[in-house]
Amino acid sequence: MRFSVGTVNVRTGNFLYFDNATYQILPEHVIASGSLPPGFPATEIEGEHYWDGGLVSNTPLQWVLDSRPGKDTLAFQVDLWSARGEFPRNLLEAETRQKEIRYSSRTRMATDQFKKQQILRRAAAHLLAKLPSALKQTPEAEMLALEADEKVYNLIQLIYRARNYEGNCKDYEFSRVTMEEHWRSGYNDAVRTLRHPEVLQRPQQMDGVFTFDLARDGRE
Repeated sequence: MRFSVGTVNVRTGNFLYFDNATYQILPEHVIASGSLPPGFPATEIEGEHYWDGGLVSNTPLQWVLDSRPGKDTLAFQVDLWSARGEFPRNLLEAETRQKEIRYSSRTRMATDQFKKQQILRRAAAHLLAKLPSALKQTPEAEMLALEADEKVYNLIQLIYRARNYEGNCKDYEFSRVTMEEHWRSGYNDAVRTLRHPEVLQRPQQMDGVFTFDLARDGRE
């Protein structure tokens, strides 16, 4: 099973994935991926210190989509922060709102960009299939072949909608009551999403990408 966690090097500011394809995953790698400041200290790994990768990308869908070779993919993207929220009325609400924007995963923007890329990649794949053998061996065709992709992708978005009473501490408030409420919310959203049969059907549109967001596309 492929396992990846994202972190940020505190010293360099660079994003780094610890992936079991290239690293032996240890407890400190997992801890580092959840070391969100200021609630938690940085985690030291081989002389460097790391914070939660959410400072840069909270749900790194692109890491999954850019993996090669491409495969038909069913991805459930779980976002713990929604980019949408109410206009803040005071300093405390402003701080909460900036956290929501910072830690949201820009889900729709990422999937829209991916769809545009896939249209070009699928067009390249179809064009290459029609080329004579001599042209397929040219440097230009070989470069296109590296990007060509006829795979299909189902991207299912489960975005947590915060309750009105959740305030500025929700990035470090992990009480049992809070966690059980979050688990119930995620479970219920997953069950309601899977009631829609199109979620698991192979995409037929030109870009080969199907996205589903219960809050936007659901009918319940």
